[in-house]
Amino acid sequence: MFGLGLHTSTGSEKGADSQRPSPLRRARFVGASALLAIAATLSSVPAIGDQPKFPECTRKPSDADIEGAKGAHKAASQFFDRADYDRAIQYWMDSFNFDCTRPALLLNIANAYEKKGDREAAVLTLEAYLERAPNAPDAKTLSEKVANLRASMRPAPTTTGSAPPPPPGPSASATGSAPPPPPPGGENETNLAPWIVVGAGGLVMIAGGVLVPVGLGAISDAEAACPDRKKCSDQTVVDQGNTGRTQATLGGVALGVGAAAVAGGLVWALVFDGDEKTAGGLRVTPIAAPGEAGVSARVTF
Repeated sequence: MFGLGLHTSTGSEKGADSQRPSPLRRARFVGASALLAIAATLSSVPAIGDQPKFPECTRKPSDADIEGAKGAHKAASQFFDRADYDRAIQYWMDSFNFDCTRPALLLNIANAYEKKGDREAAVLTLEAYLERAPNAPDAKTLSEKVANLRASMRPAPTTTGSAPPPPPGPSASATGSAPPPPPPGGENETNLAPWIVVGAGGLVMIAGGVLVPVGLGAISDAEAACPDRKKCSDQTVVDQGNTGRTQATLGGVALGVGAAAVAGGLVWALVFDGDEKTAGGLRVTPIAAPGEAGVSARVTF
């Protein structure tokens, strides 16, 4: 059985003083203790590119730990607002090490990891939060976020081989030369020439229809003034009769020519529809001239 007793010295005062540690040894001891404390703190802070590690929370924080956690959290928030995400992660890690009973700090750490583009570390941090707070109200949302982040980290599937070339288009040698463009205006373009002939014939007929009654009226007046046309002494009456005869003759010719032009134009437009059309070897050309009207036809081979 071991006991702890009080040790007394019978030596001189000088011998007792020689057993006390010197100031240099005490300074070395304090420095080594400080280095060990700093190393213990920094060992939990992952370096850039390292995966975060969160040991299980096995102790209850003291009042001093809670105050330290608050101070580290405040510093981390300031660095996060400055977009210094590495230092923000470091100080939030310190805050979590001071008070590991606050898993919500892990959400801040995961957010900082995601901001700096380290999705894998963000996923590990979120999974650590879900392990420590499985009944949190945001557990389902965060689980979906973890799944999405993991899906985004998967490499895209690579296709083997290149895509097949598109089928060759039709070549000029296979399909022959391109068909010539259709003539301007299309095949159904209306030919206005026959209708111009019809219109001109109508105008000539109108003119003839005016000249004939005017001429006949002048002849009638001259005959009334001079019944004996061969022995009429009044030259004015003679001239009136001659002018009326000329007008009536021209009017009759105009009526005939106009009627022929109208008939020829209608045949041209409705039957042959052309300036000179061939139908079954028969070439027909309308004719409209003073003293002559109609159509000419000749057989072609």
